[in-house]
Amino acid sequence: MSLLKAVKLKEGEIVVMILRHFPLVYAPRVLAGLLLVSAPFFFMVPLFAMRGFGVPWGLFIFAASVLAGLLHSLKTFVVWYWNAFIITNLRVIDVDQRGFFERTVSEAAYDKVQDVSYKIKGFWGTLLNYGTLIIQTAGTTSNLELEYARDPKEVQHLLSEILAARLAVPAGARNEKVSALLEAAASLTDIEAKAFLVELKGAVNNKEPRSEAVDQADVEKLMKDDSAQD
Repeated sequence: MSLLKAVKLKEGEIVVMILRHFPLVYAPRVLAGLLLVSAPFFFMVPLFAMRGFGVPWGLFIFAASVLAGLLHSLKTFVVWYWNAFIITNLRVIDVDQRGFFERTVSEAAYDKVQDVSYKIKGFWGTLLNYGTLIIQTAGTTSNLELEYARDPKEVQHLLSEILAARLAVPAGARNEKVSALLEAAASLTDIEAKAFLVELKGAVNNKEPRSEAVDQADVEKLMKDDSAQD
């Protein structure tokens, strides 16, 4: 199952980044799983020869070791894949996976975020540039944290930019501008409305602004089109 399918996005919500644990921190777990899978093959002959009371104990040990290694490796992958911060344009979603059957999902809307910080600790964290990302929220007793986050400084910078942009443009301000523009457009005549569309198209295409509202040739063309429709 995809990580995004487990989290229901809101209307107009866009995923900016999915941040997971730095993969190298799982190296000891991966090596342990590989050891459990590969070790029995080095002792396959004596294990298969091991019998007692007519029971092939060596075969059971071989199968148990391989199965344990596969399950351990699968659990490591599941924990890495599902432990993540999903950063969108509206909020931060924290997915916390513990084992196969325990998952906690928390979220923080940007209007509730008070501070974004990070800490890098230890020799390997400093050398490989990973650490803990901390998001402090208002009105909750716990913060959102993701350990072993790769390049936490850049993620903090990204979140700070998103928060600054939302403060610069208050929620709903853009909708108010659109509503005001639509109200003004409703009062325009057909010629004025078409002239406005010409200017809007030019602005979208990054054309140079004209000294007049509409070029005379455009006005004449619009008037001819309007007369033809009448």
